[in-house]
Parts: sequence; C-alpha cells; structure tokens
Amino acid sequence: MAIARDRDGRGAGGGAANGTADGASVGLVVVTHGGSGACLLSAAAEIVGVIEAAASIAVVVGEEFSDTLRRVAHACDGVDSGAGILILVDVHGSSEFQACLAMVDGTRPVEIVCGINLPMLIKLATVDRRGLPPAAIADILKEVGKRSIRLGSELTGKIVTHAHPGESR
Repeated sequence: MAIARDRDGRGAGGGAANGTADGASVGLVVVTHGGSGACLLSAAAEIVGVIEAAASIAVVVGEEFSDTLRRVAHACDGVDSGAGILILVDVHGSSEFQACLAMVDGTRPVEIVCGINLPMLIKLATVDRRGLPPAAIADILKEVGKRSIRLGSELTGKIVTHAHPGESR
C-alpha cells in the first residue's frame, strides 16, 4: 500500500509503506525543493497508478540541514522493506542532495539519481522493484530521464535560427 507523505515524510492515512506481502521491494524517496516531488508523484499516479512504497520530502527555504537530514532518514526508514532505497532528488550538489548522500552509509543498499523528471517515475511503475537492486533501477531511470530531455527542433526537424547572446550553436 502506498502512503501519501506530508512535509515531514509521515504517512497520511495509515497502513504500511513497505510494499506488498509478496516480498521486499525497493523503496522510493523523492526529495525536492518545495512540493514539486509530491506533484510529480501525483502526476505519475494519474498516468500509471499509485507508485507503491514511495514517500516525498518537500524541503523549504531556510530549513535547517539537520531537519532535512532527519526527515530524509525518516522517509527512508518508512519505505524500506529490506530491498534497499532509491532516492530521486531534484538538484545535484544542493543541500537536499547532501542530505540524501548521507543515506549512503553502508547500512543498506541505496542509490541516488539527481534530476528527477516525470518520465523517470512513469518508467519506475514498470520496473521490477522486487527483483532488481537500487543501483540497477537507478541506471534504468537515469537513461530514461536523459532520453526524455529533448529540444522541439530536434523532433520537428525545423532549425532554430536565433541564439542567445554569447552562445554559439
């Protein structure tokens, strides 16, 4: 059963966030500036259904790093059923990323992917989270995320003739 998570990563509505009774599955934690992570999970749910064993953490401007770290750890604990954790974070190098990086402490399998986008979450719905480790799932999502970033001119074959000042094409 999936649980919608609030700002602190606590479940809203009760139940377990540890996947189904069939076995352990890789848990998902989405960590973003503001509420964009929850919005992405919601959009994915409308397209492919609810993503099980998932939590989102919305980090607000001015939040103490120790609070972010505590909330990310709490969310990881809440979705971990023993198969490990996949963390999707919005910006590499950010405080949010640094808090996620602290979860890679050797106590359980964890992988982090920076630059979350909706195609990654849609793909996650079709990935075997019970049979693959977090690192393998992360590799799949990284490639899907990269392939989904396209320029309209690439898709239409039309050439863009204007360049921004200081840039060359």
